[in-house]
Amino acid sequence: MDPNGTNENKTPVSASSQTTEPGVDEETRPGLSFKRRRFMLTSTAGVVAFMGRGASAQVTTGNPAQVSPKNCTTVTLEPTAERVPPQEASSGFSGAETILAFRNHGMQAELLSEPITPLGCHYLLIHFDIPKLDATKYSLVIGGRVRKPVRLSLDEIKSKPKMSQVVTMECAGVGRSTLHPRSIYVPWFKEAIGTYQWTGTRLRPLLEQAGLLDDAVDVLFTGWDTGIDLGVEHAFERSLSVADALNDDVMLAWEANGQTLLPQHGFPLRLIVPSWYGMASVKWLRAITVLNETFQGVEQFQVYRYQQVKGELGEPLTHKRVHSALKPPGIPDLVTRRRFVAPGNHVLEGMAWSGAGRIVRVEVSTDDARTWGDATLVPVSIDRYAWTQWRFPWQAKVPGEYMIACRATDEKGNKQPIDPNAAWNRQGMGVNGVQRVHVTVQPGIGAAQLNVPSRPRIAVAGAKAPPVPTVVNKMVDQ
Repeated sequence: MDPNGTNENKTPVSASSQTTEPGVDEETRPGLSFKRRRFMLTSTAGVVAFMGRGASAQVTTGNPAQVSPKNCTTVTLEPTAERVPPQEASSGFSGAETILAFRNHGMQAELLSEPITPLGCHYLLIHFDIPKLDATKYSLVIGGRVRKPVRLSLDEIKSKPKMSQVVTMECAGVGRSTLHPRSIYVPWFKEAIGTYQWTGTRLRPLLEQAGLLDDAVDVLFTGWDTGIDLGVEHAFERSLSVADALNDDVMLAWEANGQTLLPQHGFPLRLIVPSWYGMASVKWLRAITVLNETFQGVEQFQVYRYQQVKGELGEPLTHKRVHSALKPPGIPDLVTRRRFVAPGNHVLEGMAWSGAGRIVRVEVSTDDARTWGDATLVPVSIDRYAWTQWRFPWQAKVPGEYMIACRATDEKGNKQPIDPNAAWNRQGMGVNGVQRVHVTVQPGIGAAQLNVPSRPRIAVAGAKAPPVPTVVNKMVDQ
């Protein structure tokens, strides 16, 4: 097997051959020996959603270690005081993860040619429950270590100088399911992204109005959503240092794409921290509290950390790592999402972004990351933290199987790693390995769309095409 995750005859790696233990000892990480764990009878192995043989457009990870470990997990159905350890069953998902995946949807990849993500298509991560809030009764409190604590109604906040900016937001857990061992939480692949044009007001003038005291250290943002994580009941809270909170890009938003915030996106008011991962942009904002100490809440000090072994504090997640995504070409197989295109000239396209600054290069490979060519960059906004569109011509003349990959480089010189495990950490955060999309080039693809009613054709051996109606709808352009 070569280092890019393919076998010697250059076919995509299948996730179906290796037998390993389902759990990984809490003190280990890739490269170290794993202590064997007994499979827990209370696990949700019976409801595992198992990814079968073969590689698809959405689940091809390019991780050579992720070669079909045992399809069971040690994820318990009971609340726990700590995260379940990363799983060797990296191609099997527990019932708990499946429920999280349905509740927290990703962006539809076919919309990656759109400069602004349509409302309702942006990714979602809802930690607890969506609170029911009334805009007419809403107010925001700014207090703590300030000279003049203030309570502002939504109308008063909206009366402040207005700003709009296009921001690409990305969940901190992006790419988690491309790792081996796989961390347990929302099982994201590459879909935890989205770009909205946010409208609101800068945070800095509001903090200056309240007057920060000289001993101010952190600015704490408390949401209205409350729940239990790691066995602790708490409101969702995150903090920024005073310096980060006073950045002119940080804003309080009440609109997305010119519309009032949807309930799931933080109605009526949320924080936007453009350069950071999405967890920093607290939704359903209840209060801002200026602290004279470093905030050590659950979602700040125990979660959203780059941890390598259990027990270490790890580095905090802050700015988004350089990343890119491909709009899947052609048409999909319904279940596996494998892509099919007809032979000919195609334009591959997608988006690239980074919390460190602008994108300066995107490279594309059509042979599973062996060789690369430069894509053309097309800025979609003058705003610094909006993604950049890229396009790449592809002459797919020979029928067969292809693995498309893309990787970006930002203005600070940061480049995506080819191997997802280069970014491995216990919590599965900030994983920015290059995306791979499996594409089958097959003559005849697209023909079924030419007529109404459609004329089905066999695309996979063993399939049976239904009969075609004899009636033709003459009102449709054929």
